[in-house]
Amino acid sequence: MDKKVLVIGAGVAGPILALQLKKIGFDVEIFESRSEDNANEGAFLGLTPNGLNVLKEFIDLKLLKEDYTPGSMKFFNSKGKQIAKLDTAYQKQQYGVETIQIKRANLNKYVRLAAKAAGIKIWYDKKIVRYHEANEQVTAYFADGTMVTGYIMLACDGMFSEVRNQLFSNASVIRYTKVISTGGYANLPELSEPLDCIRMNFGEKGFFAYSVSDKGEVWWFNNYFREQEPKPKEVEKTLNTEIQDYLANIHQYDDPLFSKIIKNSHQIIAYPIYDVPKLLQWYKGRVCLIGDAAHGISPHIGQGASLALEDTVVIAELLKLNKDYAQAFQLFQAERQSRVERVIRSARKVGSTKTKTNLITAWFRDHLICFFIKKQIKQLDWIYGWTFSPKNRSF
Repeated sequence: MDKKVLVIGAGVAGPILALQLKKIGFDVEIFESRSEDNANEGAFLGLTPNGLNVLKEFIDLKLLKEDYTPGSMKFFNSKGKQIAKLDTAYQKQQYGVETIQIKRANLNKYVRLAAKAAGIKIWYDKKIVRYHEANEQVTAYFADGTMVTGYIMLACDGMFSEVRNQLFSNASVIRYTKVISTGGYANLPELSEPLDCIRMNFGEKGFFAYSVSDKGEVWWFNNYFREQEPKPKEVEKTLNTEIQDYLANIHQYDDPLFSKIIKNSHQIIAYPIYDVPKLLQWYKGRVCLIGDAAHGISPHIGQGASLALEDTVVIAELLKLNKDYAQAFQLFQAERQSRVERVIRSARKVGSTKTKTNLITAWFRDHLICFFIKKQIKQLDWIYGWTFSPKNRSF
C-alpha cells in the first residue's frame, strides 16, 4: 500500500492507531504539539477491559502494573461503614483482563515506545495551525513553519482538537459543565501499603475517593463544582490552592484522613470538564477525527481512552477493506456513532448524580447502592465486552 497517513496527536490513541495502520501496510508518521520531555503531565485514568483488550496486541500489560492501583471499589458512608463493593475480579474470567488505574504519563510512554519500536516516527513540538487539500493529497502546516503532505490525515488531538476547529469551526464550540475533575498524589506513613481497591467515601457534605498504588503512593480524586469557568492562568497558578481550601472545608467533619491526604499532596491536578457538541460529521475530505476529537466524553465512567482505542481498531479495519478512504470514513462514523453516543449519555447520567446530597438522599443511597451496583455490572457488559468483527458485516 505504502501510502503516507498523517496522525495528529501522540496521546493514547495516536500511537496505537499508527501501529494498527502500519500493520496493514500504511506509511505512518505522528505529529505531537507538546515537547518530548513533557512526560509528567496528566493525572491517572481508568482502563477498562474494552480498552485493555485493544492495547494488549501492542503492549505487554504487565508493564502497566509497574505503577497502578486496582479498579475494584469499596463504598463507605459518612460514618465510615462499608455499604457496598464492586469487585472487578469477575472481569478477568469474562473478558480476559480487568480494570486498572494507571498514570496517563506512563500510558503515553508505553504506547510511544511501542510505536518507536515498530519504526514509526513521532515528531514533537508540531502544533498544527491549518491544513490544505490539493492534488489528491492533504498537507498539514505547523506553528514552527514546517509542513508535511500525506494521503489522508487522522486527528487524535483530543477534546480541544485544533483539527476539529479547522474542519467544523461553527459546530465545535465546547461547553463548560461547571464541574472540575480534581485529583492528586500524596505520601503518608500510615498509607504506605498498597490497597486492594479504591475507597469511595460519601462524606457529610461531599465525596472523596482514594487508593494506594503498588509503589505506596496515595492517589485521590474528587469533583469540584465551580460556577465560573476557570481561565488558563487560574488553572496554572491559583486553582489548586482554591480547590485545596474548598475540599478541606467540605471534609472538615469527615474522617480526618481525607484532609490529611489533601493537605499533604505533593501534586494536585485540576481539569475543567467540558461537553463536546454532537457533530453531524466526523470527517471532511481527506481528514477524519478519532477519539475525543470526534466524540469527547466526560470522565465520570472512565471511557474516554477506551473508546478512542476502539476507534483505532475500526478505522484501520475499514481502511483495509475499502480502497476508497471516503467510504471508509463514512462507514467508520456509521459504525461508531450510536455506540459512543450511548456511552456519552451514560457518563452524563452518572455525572448528574454527583451533586450535594441531603439526609434523605443519603439514606436512600446507603440502603440501595448494593442493588444498583449489581444492576450496573450487568449493564456494563455491552461496554466492556465490545468486539469488532468486520467479516460479519457487509461493506
